[in-house]
Amino acid sequence: MQELKQRIANQECFKASLLLAQYFQSSNDSLALYEEQLAQWVNQAKPHLAMVSSKALKLEKLIQFFYLELAFSVDEKQYFAKQYSMLDKVMEFRTGIPISLAIIFRELAQQLEFDVHGVNFPGHFLLSIEVADQELIYLDPANGNTLTKTDIEQLYFNIIGEIEQEKMPPEALFAASCEEIVVRLLHNLKASFINNQQYSYALTAVNLLVHLCPNDPYERRDRGFLLHQLDCPQVAIADYQYFIQQCPKDPASVLLAAQVKQLGNVPPTTFH
Repeated sequence: MQELKQRIANQECFKASLLLAQYFQSSNDSLALYEEQLAQWVNQAKPHLAMVSSKALKLEKLIQFFYLELAFSVDEKQYFAKQYSMLDKVMEFRTGIPISLAIIFRELAQQLEFDVHGVNFPGHFLLSIEVADQELIYLDPANGNTLTKTDIEQLYFNIIGEIEQEKMPPEALFAASCEEIVVRLLHNLKASFINNQQYSYALTAVNLLVHLCPNDPYERRDRGFLLHQLDCPQVAIADYQYFIQQCPKDPASVLLAAQVKQLGNVPPTTFH
């Protein structure tokens, strides 16, 4: 856990995401193996970029290289499959989800001297790339399409629903920190494992989230649920009670209070 936190603190999102994948797999391939693979792709891309002069045209060449020559793509039929959130598997099979493709594309682009950031956009991760002084291009990492501001606003309201006189808040396009990206990747993994009823792996994901977001009561609630599913109800009570104390007005608190009563009024376990 300490190494993961250090990678995040150093804003090494690519390495942190590779390291994260190791928590859910028995194989422990060296991170250097995937760093070498990325270095090979950087060297392959350089001749394509050398053919043009402007930053915008170089970006076009890089997008073509990543999505056509390397053939990275999204599997629409199995969008929430766990392997698509594990960066080593995404690199091996070149199939992922927007955020995992974005992490790889961002690292590749940065090593080719592009100023590129992840955007923690609601419901659909994006990339922003500076192609001229304060001129940003927004990229859909699912397919490499560039998005206009109108496209982005339409995507925003398609996700959150139309609200009269509501405007898309500027923070929707703020650059995401490495921690925010890793947390979002973990949320995808947690959801995949829960959906497949792989509760022990989901518990690993939520424990990592609790370490990264110790004050988030919703992660404690989810950990309580998973502990309950894994036949550890007495341990789950502490997390349920924490959520109830922190979010007394949340509708789930009423249900969880009844659940705690049913499980037995046992003093909460202290987590260190």
